[in-house]
Amino acid sequence: MSQKRKEPNTLDPEFAEHKHKYYNELRDTRFKDKFSNKLVKCPICPDSRDYDYKDLTRHANRIVKESKSATFKEKAQHTGLIEYLELKGVESPKITPKQKVKDETFVWPWMAVVANVPVEFKDGRYVGDSGKKQKDEWIKEGYNPVKVHPLWNWRGHSGLAIVEFGKNWDAFSHVMKFVKAFEVNKHGRKDWFDKGTRKDDKLFAWVATDEDYNSDGLVSKHLRKHGDLKTVSDIQKEDEVKSSKLIMGLQTMIEEKSKMSEEIETEISKTDQHMAAVMIQKEAMTENFNRDMKMMQEKAYDQLKRITYEHEQTKVWLEAREKELRDREAINETEKRKRDYAKRMNELAILEQKKADQRMLDLAEEHKKAKEKAHQKIIELQKKLDEKQRLELQIEQMKGALEVMKHMSYEDIGAKKKMESIQENLKEKEEELESLEELNQALIIKERSSNDELVEARKELIAGLTEKIGRAQIAVKRIGDLDEKPFFAAAKTNCSNKHKAAMNGMKLASLWEDHLRDPSWHPFKVLTVGGISKEIIDEEDEKIATLKSEFGGDVLNAVVTALNELNEYNPSGRYPVAELWNYKERRRATLKEGVEVLLRKWKSLKR
Repeated sequence: MSQKRKEPNTLDPEFAEHKHKYYNELRDTRFKDKFSNKLVKCPICPDSRDYDYKDLTRHANRIVKESKSATFKEKAQHTGLIEYLELKGVESPKITPKQKVKDETFVWPWMAVVANVPVEFKDGRYVGDSGKKQKDEWIKEGYNPVKVHPLWNWRGHSGLAIVEFGKNWDAFSHVMKFVKAFEVNKHGRKDWFDKGTRKDDKLFAWVATDEDYNSDGLVSKHLRKHGDLKTVSDIQKEDEVKSSKLIMGLQTMIEEKSKMSEEIETEISKTDQHMAAVMIQKEAMTENFNRDMKMMQEKAYDQLKRITYEHEQTKVWLEAREKELRDREAINETEKRKRDYAKRMNELAILEQKKADQRMLDLAEEHKKAKEKAHQKIIELQKKLDEKQRLELQIEQMKGALEVMKHMSYEDIGAKKKMESIQENLKEKEEELESLEELNQALIIKERSSNDELVEARKELIAGLTEKIGRAQIAVKRIGDLDEKPFFAAAKTNCSNKHKAAMNGMKLASLWEDHLRDPSWHPFKVLTVGGISKEIIDEEDEKIATLKSEFGGDVLNAVVTALNELNEYNPSGRYPVAELWNYKERRRATLKEGVEVLLRKWKSLKR
């Protein structure tokens, strides 16, 4: 068992002795002179980092007041160090250029701003290389960026980009190396913002600081959204706190493990004693088992003799049972006749069922004829409309002729008779026109009723039929749904772990489902051929181009297919719609085809 740790007490003589002893050692070794020339390590902790005056005082106070792993002697020595620093008035050293870097405020995670990115004006907006392409080029040059974010505005690519390098110190080294290469070539921050400097077509880059963070524009907006302002000293202190907590946690864990180890040893000792008792018990159980086995063998022999006797008795009973069954065979003949009668009745029922099926087919045929009749009425309605227009023209001509007659002299008897004749014809034509209008209204009402019935019938068919199963040619299809299979195949190609690949494929498909539902994303362009304008997919769209370059043709085809279907069937809502579909001919199925499928299903269920 471990001994109980002795807690420090400033009034304890032993504690005071250790404190004064170490204070005198510091004084005699002229620790003040050493400390004033440069940063030093803690003289008590051999593995400590370099400290200045404030940090060393803070370190000693933390060991004395907070540390659970420090020994009684180490806490007394750190108390002596605190007293030495306070009484001797050690001053903090002058700030070196390296410390100025520590006090400068950077955007964290480490980032760099890149300007003068090449862009070109295409299809009404500025476009440029993707962030992935630029990232790959800089990785080849040895800068190891994590991600490149091109900055876009309403006009397209702004010519600016943010290069993210990460949060660790290696990332800080990479970002400083990255911007230094541009500063050496006079393509840094000062060169970019100097109005007197003549700009060439090369990139300009500088490390992101508070100056960029607090400015206005796309750069500051991105930096404030994805980063914070911190000094190098702040980040170092955060790392020290994390390291200190980790060490304290590990030391506590070691103590707990030691205690657990002692408890386990005690349990092992108890287990050994228990095992000895179990072995004695096992020997007794083995002896009892052998005795019981002998008794069971004797009982099995007696049981075998009894089973043999019972078998003979059963054989006699079966022979008697066979004779009884032969006697009942004559009685079963009557039952057979009853079954034949039931069979004939069943055949009659099947025949009635076939008649009912034929009636169902006849009803479907009548529905088809009614539809054709409705179409014929529409044609007749068009003819009547033409006739109506012709009558209206004749009536107008007659009214014009009457107006002419009114201005003529009634002394001409022939003209007067002609005028009366025109009036009679005009009245007949107006009556005929009125009759045609009544017939026209009746046909319109009938046509609308027929159309409403057809629309409702189609809706009921869609509601009753399910989606495509197996080799079904006519079924309900969700127009505009995204086929997820290519996404899973692409994820499986890029990842060997099946579970992780499935998760990646699901996330990728879900992301593109969101893109498809976004009405603001319209990757189409208008193409005019033979005087006819048609919308086609714009392959130069940023998302389309990125999808094609990263995942290949199968994934691209799945997205393009869903886009075209949504643009044709539901361009305003941008969500899938259910439709009766002919999968064999790849078109919208007719109502007749849907009814035939429903009839076949009904027949199979009746059987």
